[in-house]
Formats: sequence, C-alpha cells, structure tokens
Amino acid sequence: MQNRRIVRFRSSDHPELMARAWRLRHRVFKENLGWEVSSVDLLEFDHFDQKAWHCAVLCGDQMLGYWRALCTVEPYLLELNFPALLEGKPAPKSPRIWEISRFALAPDDPDRRETGRLLVREMAAFGNDFQVNQILGVTEPAFERFLLRCHLPIRRISGPSVIGQGHGRDVQAMLVSFDVNSHTLASFGLIAEAA
Repeated sequence: MQNRRIVRFRSSDHPELMARAWRLRHRVFKENLGWEVSSVDLLEFDHFDQKAWHCAVLCGDQMLGYWRALCTVEPYLLELNFPALLEGKPAPKSPRIWEISRFALAPDDPDRRETGRLLVREMAAFGNDFQVNQILGVTEPAFERFLLRCHLPIRRISGPSVIGQGHGRDVQAMLVSFDVNSHTLASFGLIAEAA
C-alpha cells in the first residue's frame, strides 16, 4: 500500500476532496451505521460543511478517513442538533473551543485502526496549530473507547443518552472533550516531553 498522507482543507478550496468526504460519510453513517442523516446521490452533507475545516487521510486517490472541525463561535452540531447532551448548560462559545464531528473510517481499509490513530493525532495537531484550548465531540461508546486506546486524554462531560436510531436500534452518544495542552501534544510526539 502507498504512503498515507494527511490533508487539511476548506470545502471551497478543494471541492473534489469534499465530494470524496461526502461519499465516505454516506458509506459510514448512512449505509454502515444506518443513522438518520440526510443523503443525496450517495453524498452525506449538511450546512456545517461550508464553515468547517476538514481533515482527511489519503492513500493515492482513495480517502481512508476523515473528520471536520467547527469553531464554536459559529453554530455547531452539539449546539443545534444535540443540545440535550449539554444538560441545561449553555453551549460553549469561544474561538479557543472547537468541535470535531463526522469522524469516519473507510470500511474497506485493512489498516483502519492505523488510519484512526493518524486522525486522532491530527486532532491534537490541529488544536495546536489553531491555538485551540479544548476540543469537544459527540461520540458513541465504542468510539470513546477507541479514543482512550489511542491515549487521547478525553473526559466524558455527559451521557450516554439515546440521540436517534441506526438500523432500527437506539444510537447512544455522549459528549466528550480533551484539552490541547503540553501533556496531550507530548503524548503524540508533537512537542518534546518536559523534563
């Protein structure tokens, strides 16, 4: 297999990458997980995509993994679609707090775990590059366990709670976060460990 590379992009700058991301999201969220998400012509997209930063792992012309990042100053997924996970608290609004959503791994990638680890590391790198203090995410229990196995120092803020249906079963999610600090960055080799 060819080398994997990570790219960050805005939808308006790279429409061809955005289209590949929408196809991957459709495969993962609509087909594999059966989530109640809008899809048109095998593309899963929403109004958040225009203002987001997007991150993908590519191998040749194949997109193996993806996530997007939304600054909480703008409307974001947790705030508008999952406010119950805030448990009555106001949605965070800060240029230093971002939300990661639509984390997806290609089902046919034989090295999905490695692709996932690359994307998790890139969340910390993105946070560092954009001077982010905290990253939030709405996630399922299985993905929370994966993040912990990747040594991402997440903490659960709320949940799990039922947020919808997938293939006729309840979809449970929780709100998690992690701080973008020297400990997190050092754990991924992004900065030297303090002595």
